[in-house]
Amino acid sequence: MRAAGENRPGLRLRGLIVVLWRAGLRISEALALSETERDCARGSIQVRCGKGGRAREVGFDPWAFTQLDPWLALRRQLPVGALFCVVRGPTQGRPCSAAEIRVELRGTAAKGGVRRRLTPHH
Repeated sequence: MRAAGENRPGLRLRGLIVVLWRAGLRISEALALSETERDCARGSIQVRCGKGGRAREVGFDPWAFTQLDPWLALRRQLPVGALFCVVRGPTQGRPCSAAEIRVELRGTAAKGGVRRRLTPHH
């Protein structure tokens, strides 16, 4: 996560890593989340578009919420939309593509010294 950096794309990637890891979501599920589908009081995230079109609620612990906070603070400055959105250019606020995120994850893993093939849940 440190290899992702502290810039806009880095904070987005760090937040996404935490959601993938701690909530056990698929990339497509995480990228389909909106800003309102998290509930700190209940310690959960509502997944509305899960595998097979099913909705479900997944646990998300307080540590994970604190790791997501830097991205959420920056996200408030962007147009309303997907939780993990495009952060630059004319399409700011729109959902990211899964392919783009996979490329970022692999590049960041290599930069961080991860030598195993990185295959996030899809």
